[in-house]
Amino acid sequence: MSKRRPLRPAAVASAAAVVILALGLTGTAHATAPASAASSVKAVGDDPDQPENPLYDAPEGFYVTSGRESVSLSWSSLSAATGYEVYRAEAEGTEPDEVGPYELLDTVSASSYSDTAGDADVSYAYKIRALDDAGHFSPYTEPLRGTRDTVSPFSPRDLTVAREDERGVTLTWRTGDSDSVKYVLYRAESPNARRTKVGSITSLTFRDTKGEAGRTYLYEVRGVDAVGNESEASNAVNGTKTVGSSTAPKAPTLGNAQLVGKRLTLSWTQSPYVPVSSYTVYRSKTSPVDITDPANRVATTTSTEYSATVGEDEGERDYYYAVVATSSYSVSSPASASVKPTYSEPRPPGATQVYEITPGAGSVRLNWYGVPSGGDEAPVTGYRVYRSTSPGITKDNAEFTHSTSSTEYLDRELTGGTKYYYAVATVNADGLESALSPEVSATPTG
Repeated sequence: MSKRRPLRPAAVASAAAVVILALGLTGTAHATAPASAASSVKAVGDDPDQPENPLYDAPEGFYVTSGRESVSLSWSSLSAATGYEVYRAEAEGTEPDEVGPYELLDTVSASSYSDTAGDADVSYAYKIRALDDAGHFSPYTEPLRGTRDTVSPFSPRDLTVAREDERGVTLTWRTGDSDSVKYVLYRAESPNARRTKVGSITSLTFRDTKGEAGRTYLYEVRGVDAVGNESEASNAVNGTKTVGSSTAPKAPTLGNAQLVGKRLTLSWTQSPYVPVSSYTVYRSKTSPVDITDPANRVATTTSTEYSATVGEDEGERDYYYAVVATSSYSVSSPASASVKPTYSEPRPPGATQVYEITPGAGSVRLNWYGVPSGGDEAPVTGYRVYRSTSPGITKDNAEFTHSTSSTEYLDRELTGGTKYYYAVATVNADGLESALSPEVSATPTG
C-alpha cells in the first residue's frame, strides 16, 4: 500500500487564520470546515506519478510440465492483467543459487505458454509475472523447473513366460532400474515380422489373452517414462496360448463365392493351429446369416470348398452364405463373414481342335486336344462329334453325332470310298457346348 503524506504546518496556520477572520467580521464562526486529511490527500503507489498498483499478487496456480517436444507452462488468469511475461534460466543444480540469469522468453496474453526452443535434456527454471496497460507489474511466481526430455528409459530386463494355458500367455519382467512409469507389450508372428502392440500396464506382469490359440508368438516389452519416451526392447521370448478341449477354432475366411447359372461354388481358408474336423455351410436371405436356425443349415463337409446345383429361379441369387468350423472336440468357431455369391450367366467352354484323323477299312479315327476348365467356369464333362458327307458341317446340318468323355473316337461302319467331314464340340457341366472345331475330312477304304 502507498504511504500517506502528513499535513504541512503552513496549511494548518492558514485554516486557523480563516476562522479568526470570520469571527472578526461577524462575531460568530460560520466558515466552512476545512477538508479532512483523508479527503484532501491523494493515495499513490510506490511511484508518486502512478496510482496504486492493482497487480499486488503473483499469478496463482503456476504449473510447469516437462515433455518430449516442449515444456508446458500454465497459470490462473488475473482479472487486472493484460499480459504475462515468461522468464527462463538454466538450472544447473538443485539449489536456488544454482540457477543462471533469467531471460525474458516472451510476453503473452494467454494463461499458458509452450517452450519449444529450449535445448533438449537441459533443466530450466521458469517464472512469470503479470502486467497491465498502465505499466504495473505483479510479483514473480516462485520458480519451477522443467525439461524437454528426450532421453529414453533403460530397457526392462529378464522378460519371462510365467504361464501358458487356454486363457493366454502370462509374462513377467524386471524394471531395469529405469524411470519408466508404464510398460508396453509387443507381439510378432516371427522374429522378422512387424511388432504389434497388444497392451500396456503399470505393473510388471501382463497376460495376453488375444493371441490365436495354438500359434507361437514372439514377445517383447518396452518401458515408457512420464513424458512418453519409449525404451529399447527387452529380450524376446516365445509364448503360445495352448489348445484344449474347450478351444474354439478361428472363424473360416470365406473367399470365392460364385453362382454361375445354377452352379454354386464356395471356397474358404482355415487357420491351421486348432485342428478342425468338419465345416457347416449355412445360408439365408438376410445378413448376417443366423447360424442358430437349423433351417439355415445347408451342408456339412470335411473339405474347404462346397459346390452344388441350385434352383433356376432368380430367388436363388438372393442368398447369403456363411461357414462354421468345428474342432475335434465338437467346439464350433464363430461364423465366417456372410457373403452373397457373385452371379454370372453360364459361359460355354473353349473349343478344341482335331490334330489327327486316320482313315481305315470302313472306319475313321479322330484325335483332338483336351480343353481345360477355367477357374470360374463349369468343368468340361465331354465332347460331341459331328459328321456329315457334305462339306461346311454345322450342328444343324450334321447327319450324325456321338458324345464321349474321351479325346478320341473311332467311327465305324462307314462306306468305303465316301468322303466324310467331321467337327468336334466341347461340352461342360452346365450342358453348354463350345463352337465347333475346324472341319476335317477323311475317306475310309472299302
